[in-house]
Amino acid sequence: MNLTKRSLFLLLGSTIILGCAKRILVTYEQVEMTNDVKIILVSGKTIEGTVLNSEPHQLTIRNREQGTQAILKSSIRSIQRKPPVTDDFGKGISEEEIQSVKTNKNAIIYCIGGGALSLAASFFSGSMVAHDSTGDGSVLGATTIVGGGLGTYLFIRAGQAKDRQEAIDAIRVKRRSTELKKEEETQTSDDIEKSLEEEKKKQEELRKEREAILRELEE
Repeated sequence: MNLTKRSLFLLLGSTIILGCAKRILVTYEQVEMTNDVKIILVSGKTIEGTVLNSEPHQLTIRNREQGTQAILKSSIRSIQRKPPVTDDFGKGISEEEIQSVKTNKNAIIYCIGGGALSLAASFFSGSMVAHDSTGDGSVLGATTIVGGGLGTYLFIRAGQAKDRQEAIDAIRVKRRSTELKKEEETQTSDDIEKSLEEEKKKQEELRKEREAILRELEE
């Protein structure tokens, strides 16, 4: 029974640590557009969302529950921010954009494969412990369930992390392609303008030559 309790506390502790590792405490001045933040107000209220605009006196947040809202700097007690994600050009990628692209493909694969592996490993470990103990089988059951559950959870988190990274990579590729397309269009436009300018100069030179010939004929 004590083993079960210790295992449950281990699972709970790991869950809390992994959950809290997402954001870090930052100052008001460090907050930028597209940042995913958790704001604690002086009143004790917590607001989570994406920064739409950062001004010296207030932040505009897209709150997941209440929509867009402005938060005065004077009303903020602390700000926690996820590590900002940027594209190849230094522009921020919001968490909302990441979530709109992200799939659960790897999370599902890791859940099935990792869960089976975790249960098997936990069952083996539990059987070894039960063999050396005088328990009634509760040790084996507790070890298998808790170990398998914790292992599956960690595998799912790993799959989610991979899904998120793949979404970020996809956004970066798309933005890179868009920027390259814009550059090509700009270059094409510049080339056309340059060609028109050269043609205009040629026509002007021909006009001057014709005028010179006409003057000579008149003389």
